[in-house]
Amino acid sequence: MPPARQLTIDDLHAEGGLDGPALRQPRVSPDGRLVTLLRGREDDASQLDLWAYDTATGDASMLVSSTDLVGDVDLSEEEKNRRERQRIYASGIVSYQWDAKGAQILFPLGGDIFLYQLADGRAVKVTDTGTFETDPKISPAGRYVSFIRNDELFVYDLATGTEQQLSSGATGTIRNGVSEFVAQEELDRDTGYWWSPDDRLIAYTQIDESPVDIVERLDFGPDGTRTISQRYPFAGTDNVTIRLGVVPAAGGETVWVDLGTEQDIYLADATWAADGGQLYVTLLSRDQKTLRVLAVAPETGASSTLMEETRETWINLRGGMRPLKDGSFLWESERDGFNHIYHHAADGSLIARVTRGDWVVSGIDCVDEASGALYFTGWTETPLERHVYRVSLSGGAPVQVSEGEGWHGASFAGSCDVWINTFSAPDQPSQARVRKADGEHLFWLKENRLDADHPYAPFIASHVAPEFGTIEADDGTPLHYQVMKPDLAPGQKVPAIIRVYGGPHAQTVQKDWTGAYDQMLVDKGYVVFRLDNRGAWNRGTAFENPLYRAMGSVEVADQAAGARWLAAQTYVDAGNIGVFGWSYGGYMTLHMLAQNPELYKAGVSGAPVTDWRTYDTAYTERYMGDPREVADAYDRSAVFAHLGGMKDDSLLLIHGMADDNVIFQNSVDLMAALHERDVAFEMMTYPGEKHGFRKRENKRHMDRLVVDFFERRLK
Repeated sequence: MPPARQLTIDDLHAEGGLDGPALRQPRVSPDGRLVTLLRGREDDASQLDLWAYDTATGDASMLVSSTDLVGDVDLSEEEKNRRERQRIYASGIVSYQWDAKGAQILFPLGGDIFLYQLADGRAVKVTDTGTFETDPKISPAGRYVSFIRNDELFVYDLATGTEQQLSSGATGTIRNGVSEFVAQEELDRDTGYWWSPDDRLIAYTQIDESPVDIVERLDFGPDGTRTISQRYPFAGTDNVTIRLGVVPAAGGETVWVDLGTEQDIYLADATWAADGGQLYVTLLSRDQKTLRVLAVAPETGASSTLMEETRETWINLRGGMRPLKDGSFLWESERDGFNHIYHHAADGSLIARVTRGDWVVSGIDCVDEASGALYFTGWTETPLERHVYRVSLSGGAPVQVSEGEGWHGASFAGSCDVWINTFSAPDQPSQARVRKADGEHLFWLKENRLDADHPYAPFIASHVAPEFGTIEADDGTPLHYQVMKPDLAPGQKVPAIIRVYGGPHAQTVQKDWTGAYDQMLVDKGYVVFRLDNRGAWNRGTAFENPLYRAMGSVEVADQAAGARWLAAQTYVDAGNIGVFGWSYGGYMTLHMLAQNPELYKAGVSGAPVTDWRTYDTAYTERYMGDPREVADAYDRSAVFAHLGGMKDDSLLLIHGMADDNVIFQNSVDLMAALHERDVAFEMMTYPGEKHGFRKRENKRHMDRLVVDFFERRLK
């Protein structure tokens, strides 16, 4: 093993990274013969190719080299936006889909669509146009390839080689078959159309964006400045209007679905019954307190309410509906405070609670209807770990099929007999292996052992695993934390940096591989601390609900409790505690510096929301309500109400100048408010960067900037 040395920022941004090879989107083929995945190259980890492993032998081979098919291509604006919403920052083959028979693999590349045919080992070009085709799919029965072009839905008949447009009417504001901004960003719905299982029909959305306000923002880039007219639905303003239609795949008239009289809604999902005879549509009310599932007759568009759930605060969209062959369906719900699985009959009546208890199901992984077994991911003992479980469809105690303390994930074959087990732990970077249903190991996709050949090898000797524990919030709620400490002499005190997110739908304290960034800070002599405050994910609704109409309050108080605990430790220099967060974490950093200036010496706020009125409808109103109805809640949550506590030279503000999620106006408003109060601060902006930075040189520059700021302020 090489001698240990300290991590540097250049090490963090070395080609290939330090965590070992990245395997993306591992999947088992429908027949279980192959495992496919996207793999980055040794000389360019962001350039992804398509690989396959034989499940019988474990032998690996490259199926498609992305650069053999297409050279460098400038992405369309629509594709750039789709990838930003999906947080895709790689190039080459970034997504793919198997057909139902396991004979072909569909993937987009360079704006066109390709089919890799296993029988003859070659990729065939399905489209060849100067226009970007997006959201391609193979139909369930394998007859068609579908895609969106110029906001219209098309199908390509694989048998005849002919193409047909199924939708019509697209304009500058009317778009067919695509998901709107908030559906992609906040509802986890990246598509706007759904095939019936028999290849006969397609349900698709038609959205009208004309009601949505236009934001004229300047997109500052290294090659110049553009004025971008972006339709951005600020909290309290109009969303798109949406229709759902059903059209024959062979062509014909669209039948429009009766979605009810209330038009100000979110279409969360659409799912076909297993026999294709019925369409299920999940609708969420504008205030996100009511969720309805409609049963739709596709031939007429007539609908009736199959199921309805309500909450006093908000409804989290979970796994949605999973139809079974006998006409029944599985449903995930937090109706008892924790996400669990329910088995319902075709008429919506409850057959059985599949899981129950004060713990959380993360999601359904596979259903073996023949044996009556269901596999899911979640936790039963501690939210700091995630495991894979098997349970009977009729309910009962789940059986854990993953082993090893840490963070497990699963991707199953359709038959549930073979699955990919991903795993990481505080002392083990991400691994992936292929297993049988009972957990028997077949072969490694990525063993990723921390041996002398691993890219992290030079740093293993000084690696620090987090220590975990709990403190109490002011109401007695236990809050999980993790802390990493450098090698200290007896009695030595060092500065500390709190890594914060703090917002809903996220968990930062868990027993997985922390990554090299925190270790780099430890190597530089900092204690690194994380705490999941009330409002965080994966603890049930009672743990989340205190944020309702109260952002910038309870989570800031919980972080302050964590900071006081940290300051009381004998190894921490209590006068030199910093905080660093991005997005909601940037918002939290500002609140923490302003509300508790006595606890924090300095903070870095990246891409922060500063007033929730300048963030989107779906996310903001879910937790805060409509600002037209609860303006005082928005006033209290904005950082401006607290800036009187901000100290000079305590803040470094960072923002990408092309951010279309947390728009740059948030930081502009903050700058103006700090100037008005004569508060000195530092700032760095990055031309061309969006909410997630793409350019390696900009990421490296930002990391140097952050570390330099803390070195000057905390040491």
